[in-house]
Amino acid sequence: MRKGVLVLIVSLIVLIFQAEAAASDKPVFYQLTYQTENAAGQILINGFVVTEVQPRSGNGTAALNPWLTGENELRVELKKADSSKPTQFTCGLSETRWGEVVSTMDKGKLFSLELTDKDFAGTGKVQAAKRFASTLNFRRHLSEAEQAKESDVLAYAQQFFSLFIKKDAEGILRESEIKIIDYSQAFGGADMKSELRTYLTEELFKSRLNKLNPKALRALPVGPSKTIWHVFNGRHELIKAQSPDGSTLELPVYVGQFQGKLRVVR
Repeated sequence: MRKGVLVLIVSLIVLIFQAEAAASDKPVFYQLTYQTENAAGQILINGFVVTEVQPRSGNGTAALNPWLTGENELRVELKKADSSKPTQFTCGLSETRWGEVVSTMDKGKLFSLELTDKDFAGTGKVQAAKRFASTLNFRRHLSEAEQAKESDVLAYAQQFFSLFIKKDAEGILRESEIKIIDYSQAFGGADMKSELRTYLTEELFKSRLNKLNPKALRALPVGPSKTIWHVFNGRHELIKAQSPDGSTLELPVYVGQFQGKLRVVR
């Protein structure tokens, strides 16, 4: 074998190893895709609603990273939107890396789930679930929160809301420390603190915040162990605002208790 050919082969092998190493350094995304026709309901991951399925036909995607606990359950809870029409629903989960393209019609590399009109026969409702393992694991903050009183959670939510009235970005960031740390890990070391600060100061604080109605304030226990509380202002997310261009901005708020202190975890 001539020396030049040998050098070329060695160089190619090095490039392949470098490419594989670079790929392994990229963050992993657990990407859900779904297609729906005449179905309405919810898709949940570990007890958290990640997307609402609308009655109209269509497709969509959702990144599951921040909601993973190592051993996970994806659940769909659906019903026929129009009982006189056929209903179909498919979804798939793929593990991808930064830069990879996932089509909304993707069948799922980890698993797929398909429901046909026959599955909706009878009551017109269906619940189905799939389990899968993930390298990302936020069990400590999503499954192991302490039991908290609903009244304490609602009082904390009002205090947290007041930080938005005062446009206290640093106070909001302090209360959201758990969320920031987890999201940074979930998305491969992204500077989520700076991104949240920018979102607050450049978008949300420049919008008209919905008023808080203390009588309509409510907290729903969610998650694998039902110890995380999703807080609502009536029928809306706790933080909802109208931007100058007329669009709606929302910041869902999930609260958990750790070492006796309530904190925003998502």
